[in-house]
Amino acid sequence: MNKLIPVFLFIILSPFLFTCYNGHGLSPFVSEMNGTGIKGHITFTGKWPDSTKEVRVAVLDKYPEGISDPDSLMGFVLNNLIALSDTIPRFVNEYDYFITAEEGFYEWVVVVWFPDIPLYLFGVRELGAYYSSTDDTKPCPVYISKGSVISGIDITADFKNLENNAPFFKRNKK
Repeated sequence: MNKLIPVFLFIILSPFLFTCYNGHGLSPFVSEMNGTGIKGHITFTGKWPDSTKEVRVAVLDKYPEGISDPDSLMGFVLNNLIALSDTIPRFVNEYDYFITAEEGFYEWVVVVWFPDIPLYLFGVRELGAYYSSTDDTKPCPVYISKGSVISGIDITADFKNLENNAPFFKRNKK
């Protein structure tokens, strides 16, 4: 009798298992085909530190103009974070990304580096952000209209930015 229980459970549950599958698995491109968001290309310059926990793209609705205190900055980021990408594979030179985000005006699309330390949120640094070709003094805002994917939001992520004392707001000049 005990041997029949797994067979019985399989017969009962199998119709549910097969009806839940919708045909496209965990592909990251499904959101892009059906959704609203931002996509672009990241070019990494400099050497990836061994102390890298992860690198991600973040979308914030505001740019933290004039905030320099780390505690204030962390609160600002947590209050204005709209979307965070999946982890970017380590040690790549280039990466194409897509982030699902709702219709709206976003002031900061930024590549962020997380260190491999216990309180890693306090060591977060900006590697690069989306700048316009005509003004590189502060990041270029992005507007997403309903149902559209904004492409060409390309970012250079420079590991030399990890040498800056401030976690954000500084950009290495070439």
